Amino acid sequence: MKLAEFIAGIDVGAEQPTEAALTAFETSIGCRLPDDYRRFLLACAGGYHKGGADFNSPHGDWAGSVQEVLGLRTDECSLVQTRQTPQWPTVDELLWIMSDHGGNPICMTIDKAHFGKIWFMDHEMAEYEKPWTLAQAMSDQWGYVLPLAPTFSDFIAGLYEEAAAA
Repeated sequence: MKLAEFIAGIDVGAEQPTEAALTAFETSIGCRLPDDYRRFLLACAGGYHKGGADFNSPHGDWAGSVQEVLGLRTDECSLVQTRQTPQWPTVDELLWIMSDHGGNPICMTIDKAHFGKIWFMDHEMAEYEKPWTLAQAMSDQWGYVLPLAPTFSDFIAGLYEEAAAA
């Protein structure tokens, strides 16, 4: 899917983000975001996707549909609000950027080792009782954090709309 097509499917309902708001957010998380994701955040305030943005696992089987797209806004689709009070357990190295149809987070890693990669978090595998690390969550023994794409642009390019049955 092309980025413009993805953005056109989002029910935005918020003001266009500013460079100042983006810079303030980057300061709060301690890093400059990848250029492709920065361009997206400045072009789209986020919101709910109206459908037709399906994604597959790295193995090629259907994994989900993008529903909520977080952005630089002040409501439930806020990157800031979701980072401060996440619905599911997470770690600082993961930036929750979207959710699928089941509320599972789609995240970008912002640590140096995995910077800019896109991940799926299966909230049913979450550890609620004790702290955990990103390495533990990515391990084959746990499988809470699963790879989706090497970059934000690759993730968007891999989105597709399921053809309607004839």
